[in-house]
Amino acid sequence: MNKSQTRFNMSVQSKHQILRMTMSILIGLALATVLIIATSDRPMTSLSYFFFAPLQSISYFNFWMQKAIPLMFTGVAVSIMFSANQFNLGLEGAFLFGGFVGGALTNIYIVPGQPVVGCILGCLIGGIIGALITAVPAILERLFNASIMVTSLMMNYICLWYSNYLLFSVFKDPKTSKSTYSWTSSSNEIMVTKIKIGNEKLVIFYSLFVALLIVVIAWFFLYRTKVGFKLRQVGENANFARYVGISVPAIAVLAQLLGGFIGGVGGAAEIMSLYTNYRWVELTGFGWDGVTMAVFAKNNPKNVPIAALFIAYLRAGAYVMSIKTGIQVDLTKIVEAVIILFLLAEKFLQKTYRKMIIAEAEKERAMKQQLEAEGK
Repeated sequence: MNKSQTRFNMSVQSKHQILRMTMSILIGLALATVLIIATSDRPMTSLSYFFFAPLQSISYFNFWMQKAIPLMFTGVAVSIMFSANQFNLGLEGAFLFGGFVGGALTNIYIVPGQPVVGCILGCLIGGIIGALITAVPAILERLFNASIMVTSLMMNYICLWYSNYLLFSVFKDPKTSKSTYSWTSSSNEIMVTKIKIGNEKLVIFYSLFVALLIVVIAWFFLYRTKVGFKLRQVGENANFARYVGISVPAIAVLAQLLGGFIGGVGGAAEIMSLYTNYRWVELTGFGWDGVTMAVFAKNNPKNVPIAALFIAYLRAGAYVMSIKTGIQVDLTKIVEAVIILFLLAEKFLQKTYRKMIIAEAEKERAMKQQLEAEGK
């Protein structure tokens, strides 16, 4: 196969993937529209909030960004693990416990009253904690052939209940019901800046810049480095990777360590961006959302911000709609599930793909005939 044929095949595949994504999203949004009209007493008002709320005020826009940032962290983390075909689901625990140790304890006991150092050190420590958490199921699988899905799921609840034990038994502020001491003397979070615009304040989340930096680094690592190439080869065909001399177990563990590290950084950044004390007593759900982001992004980190912004936009709109009109916020879960269902359906638009291939092949053949005619 020559270079032009390779480009042609990739072009058709890319066009088909874009078409599948677009159609899946349109079907999901159409279903949401039908459900809103069928269940709302004020359908037009509800639809307005659902589709446009994040753009209607600065506070709603802030809420949109707040929801998107953790999805970027976990989306990139899962994309790296899935690129190596590793289904470690311990990211939920890594995110939570990374936030507890990196975001909270670091700023309260290690570098109190030093927000700049606290942010940097907190993210690093949170990342290390997250990597250790995802490493446990990875090592258990390699040493004892333990099911990584079972052990990683169990790690999430170990992290949850152990953090709750530490919170209520050791680190809780006696003046509060379920939170630690504050790590700042002011009422402002240490990873945000607020700019007053009229009667509202635009919130600049520093964690957004951290997330975007991680997106760039992760993409560069996967697609521009030898180790990243090996990681993707392991994900595509582990037997072939092993045949050409790649250490499949080492790469698999590395992918899970990197995913856990990014998840831990995300948890620490989330805590320092939204709170002045630690108060998570339940799993956040962002680790599970990372799987959704990876599916939307096709395991490519550069697509994660778009997927995160889209899902966060729907969730922000649904939340405002629920507050204003009483429609259940869980509507977005239905939309997300429908979109993912069509994206994962291998036969969805398969006939269209064949037609596109035939059309592109005929087009290329006609161009070759024209060139040959001109050459004569």
